[in-house]
Amino acid sequence: MRSTLIFFFFIFLLSSQVQAQNEASEELTNHLRISIESLAANTYKINDATEIQCRSGIPEFYNLNGLNKIWNKEATSQLIEAVKSSFDEGLNPQDYHIDELIKYSALQEPSLIQQVEKEILFTDAYLLLASHLMSGKVDPVKIDAAWKVIKREGNPVNILIEASQKNNIEESLRSLKPNFKAYDRLKAQLKVYRELKGENNWELLPMGETLKKGNSDVRITEIRNRLFLFKDLKILRTDSTDFFDSNLESAVISFQKRHGLTADGAIGKETLAMMNLSPEDRINQIIINLDRCRWLPKELGSKYIMVNLPAYELELVVDSKVEFEMKVAVGKPFRQSPVFSSKMTYMVFNPYWTVPPTILYQDMIPAQAKNANHLKNLNIKVLNSQGAELDPAAIDWKSFKGSGFPYTLRQEPGKNNALGQVKFIYPNPYNVYMHDTNHKELFRQPDRALSSGCIRLSEPLVLAKYLLETDKNWKEEKMMEILKTSQNYTVILSQPYQVHLQYWTAFVDEQGTMNFRKDIYNRDTKVLKALLEN
Repeated sequence: MRSTLIFFFFIFLLSSQVQAQNEASEELTNHLRISIESLAANTYKINDATEIQCRSGIPEFYNLNGLNKIWNKEATSQLIEAVKSSFDEGLNPQDYHIDELIKYSALQEPSLIQQVEKEILFTDAYLLLASHLMSGKVDPVKIDAAWKVIKREGNPVNILIEASQKNNIEESLRSLKPNFKAYDRLKAQLKVYRELKGENNWELLPMGETLKKGNSDVRITEIRNRLFLFKDLKILRTDSTDFFDSNLESAVISFQKRHGLTADGAIGKETLAMMNLSPEDRINQIIINLDRCRWLPKELGSKYIMVNLPAYELELVVDSKVEFEMKVAVGKPFRQSPVFSSKMTYMVFNPYWTVPPTILYQDMIPAQAKNANHLKNLNIKVLNSQGAELDPAAIDWKSFKGSGFPYTLRQEPGKNNALGQVKFIYPNPYNVYMHDTNHKELFRQPDRALSSGCIRLSEPLVLAKYLLETDKNWKEEKMMEILKTSQNYTVILSQPYQVHLQYWTAFVDEQGTMNFRKDIYNRDTKVLKALLEN
């Protein structure tokens, strides 16, 4: 009898505990539901210092997962580690509530309200970090209309649902990072420059006369130390003086090359200005370009053509290996080349050049109005809407002041054609393409922001030959015969090539060397401001 009573007593206790747990769980769910409703209505607030960012994503997540708690001890620990690691990606852990996450994870007996706050805080941190790793912290389109970005597929809400089910919070975030060498190399250099910042006081080197090998100057000792820190100078001798020797000259040339300067070994105003940029300046520049990497697709493709506008360089990459590279010229600061990705589908040998609107109104019409032979000298014809040729002398050129010109100006193929012998087409809304040029001397200049927006190539026939190698119907001899005819000829590529026109002012080359370039279009400042304000 007594054992029966004890049995029923334990059953009663157990059922009471289960009922209490169910009631507590139901109460937590109700609190969570109310908080999410107020979050969606933009009235929810944890405290004055904590701003919830994903006010639409959080309700979407909990509606899909049935208002279930997901932030257990293991998930909590994984997210905190992921947020801490965001610093290594050039992001700011404070954006993802790191202090609050640590505080709430340490609570031993949190109240119902604190449990709800923890759910919302951790979910907000995950969704925001996932979004930034996938697409960048800054939306480039909002700060620069010349930037076209194709958003990566994937919804952070769905990613979190799957991660919470598989209990792989940290790994799910890690998988969202860009998966190409440029990002990983740049991230490694961020650590290097943060160490440089921590170890050294950076004082401005005073301007003065240009320094060359054989000179002596009080600035040389500090320049030598600085170039040693940057690894341009391999050995810092203890007996080094303020004398400019051949070892220092070699280090200066190394520094100039990786900054896109004229590599003459002399320290003039431009070289000294670059040396005066502190590790903090370079850290910001690296962080800006890490975010730019996140604006790209996660994978760049197994084979692609990359044009880096500030570096004035083109690379053709196959299976992560650079097959060849060449110098390019890009748009002038007031006719900037845009940033986008597309696929090169065809090329044209002996191309016509149709004068674009900007050049038409700013250059061609005013020049023809002053000189009746201007178009004739350039082998440019005037065509009506039916394609019939018109006599330039019959047109009142002075009457067109920026709009309303009803005709097309087209330059015929030939040695003086602005597009040279070949152009490469990849569809885009900007009417920008790559092409040859009849001004090869431009590629001797270090600064080559010289075009009207299109990309001029120093070695276009090298690219053409490479693109046709996989087509059994083409041989180099056939290409050269067509070029001799000066007849317009279109070639559809049997294998389209991915093209990325990008804007990287900080990058690591194939030799592992850190490179910086001038911000030719003044875009870094806008991105940095948005990174700090966002």
